[in-house]
Amino acid sequence: MNSNRRDFVKLGIATASVGLLGLNAVPAFSATSKGIFAYIGTYTDGGKPWRGGRGLGVHQFVVNQKTGALSSIAEEPLAVLSALGDTAKQRNPAALARHPKLPLLYAANEFETGSVSVFRIKENGALSFVSEMPCGGKGPCYVSVHPDGRFLFTANYFSGDVSVIALQTDGTFDINRTLVVYQDVDACGVATPCKHGADVVPAMAKSHEGFATSDHDGPHAHMVQSDPEGNFVLVADLGLDRLIAYKFDRNSGILSQPTSVAVSESSGARHFVFHPNGKWIYLVNEEASSIAFIRYSARDGALELIRETSALPNGYKGTSYASSICMLPDGKHFVSLNRLHDSLSIFTINAQSGEPTLLRQEWTRGNYPRSCKLDPSGKFLYVCHNKQSDNVTIFRVRGGDVQFTGQFVAVGSASDIAFSA
Repeated sequence: MNSNRRDFVKLGIATASVGLLGLNAVPAFSATSKGIFAYIGTYTDGGKPWRGGRGLGVHQFVVNQKTGALSSIAEEPLAVLSALGDTAKQRNPAALARHPKLPLLYAANEFETGSVSVFRIKENGALSFVSEMPCGGKGPCYVSVHPDGRFLFTANYFSGDVSVIALQTDGTFDINRTLVVYQDVDACGVATPCKHGADVVPAMAKSHEGFATSDHDGPHAHMVQSDPEGNFVLVADLGLDRLIAYKFDRNSGILSQPTSVAVSESSGARHFVFHPNGKWIYLVNEEASSIAFIRYSARDGALELIRETSALPNGYKGTSYASSICMLPDGKHFVSLNRLHDSLSIFTINAQSGEPTLLRQEWTRGNYPRSCKLDPSGKFLYVCHNKQSDNVTIFRVRGGDVQFTGQFVAVGSASDIAFSA
């Protein structure tokens, strides 16, 4: 093991039941174990300007599979907290991930120390808190689970690193195995050193006279997720303006042999999505409001930047911060989110080259859209707004296009959404 690339942290775990918090603000819908359920992560602590702090925890809903509507679960509270005791409100369970095989939901708790919580999904869709574990990094803003279901990853924004947490066969945290934290700045090595950018307007943002600059004072991991085959783990770091790919050992959980690619300086690499062919990656650059098209080799994890394309309409002037990205079911289109412009950008993908072309924008019907996800059927797209509008808006997916259904769901400081299947 390379000690200058990893820090080892052996951490305890707290396991207990938790009281449930919430108000039944929408009509209840009786459900069975055959239903589909939605879970919305929120910011519950307003200690930072972007948090709002109006969420109640992890909100839980029944999904109407014909209309996409969300309703409260009968005889269950609207939300559950992701920790125990008086400090539970400070946890900010803002990022969510499902276990790939078991009825479990994980929440990354975005606060200074940082932790992950696990919930069991009951037959009626309601969540039951199981345990919370420190993640070893500060401000985890993203959580994902390896396809094998044996390891969990967090991207720790404040500390600029990623954590690898071992899971037991039942999906709970394996406290007998060492939690490992990988520093983003160590991923590039001597030949290609990782150097954070500067808080200046990215080159692409100058075309729309934007002023989106922030957090280039050091590394800031914003997303971590395995590739489709599960052999590599990729990390987007906003402060370093890089996408990093680690070789992943499926038995030990060790990340090694990192390769990386730099996007334009100060553009702010944030979130990415794979094309279904596993060869093309589309990366959202937050501060440039652009999409980086990257070719990927599943054989060795090699990354090659091909082109960056603006996600904003021609002629737009002003500031906007891009956030999330979602591949549509047809594999020919994807959508990305623009905050301040408050829109979905719809892209088409060239079937031969993989290069994206911007088609149009669709208003998200909310303020500062943070994330978007498809429901399990791929028929509906949900957009979470975590600032003043405090809502989730629902769009119907029709081929390569999205259309607003007219449905709003009130959720305070909504940040992320996950589903039971």
